[in-house]
Amino acid sequence: MKPEPDRARPLPRPLPGDLAGRQAVVTGAAHGIGLSIARRLATAGAEVLAVDRDRERLQAAFSERECTPIVADLVEAGGARLAERLLAAHGRIDLVVNNVGISTPHSFLELEEEVFDLAVNTNLREPWFFTRVLVRRLIDDAQPGAIVFISSLHDRFVSGKPHYSVTKAAVSMLVRELASELAPHGIRVNAISPGSVWTEQSEAPAEEVGYAARLIPVGRIGYPDDIAGAAVFLLSDEWAGYITGANVSVDGGLALHSWTMDR
Repeated sequence: MKPEPDRARPLPRPLPGDLAGRQAVVTGAAHGIGLSIARRLATAGAEVLAVDRDRERLQAAFSERECTPIVADLVEAGGARLAERLLAAHGRIDLVVNNVGISTPHSFLELEEEVFDLAVNTNLREPWFFTRVLVRRLIDDAQPGAIVFISSLHDRFVSGKPHYSVTKAAVSMLVRELASELAPHGIRVNAISPGSVWTEQSEAPAEEVGYAARLIPVGRIGYPDDIAGAAVFLLSDEWAGYITGANVSVDGGLALHSWTMDR
């Protein structure tokens, strides 16, 4: 078994210089992938608004010198209203990371309407209108920007949780539509599709590590920092200024084959 990497490893130097001083927002920033992306952006010099509904974890995760914590539930607040609130309090936002998302262990036959609606609202509807308000401000100010949506390999592979897969497939197509529509305004839009990522605070259990080492071509499970590095890359015009409409799989090669094998 290959050794696990240090999950807190630094990004390769030099960092992209064009992120310094730019304002970014990351939703679902109190833990997992969102937390890693917010910290990586702050390391690159961005002024980061870290949004999450979990007040305790958000305040524990960041000092105000690192990121500005914003306690808010995207669905309860409403994506458009939350974006307007952020613009009024903090001014124009140049970089947007739509990370927040949910899934539940329900099949098509088990899923109740309220759970379906929650998945659609969290994963698609509210990020849609949140982003639209922020983009309109960029266009009004004639300023460029970059947007990253966190999708999933399940935007194209069966998960057994159709409400999750369908919303992620919709996000993947939304990215392509927005990339086409917003390119003339200097706004790039891309997606990242993570594979198997251990997002808990603790180390992945031995059975998960062994399963990943056997199944994932690079020989290990993914960690939030793996996704964060790709996000920083895609948000930088210096590094990725000619990339828009892409959906980047960050999966250790998992999508190269079917993972529907017995554990």
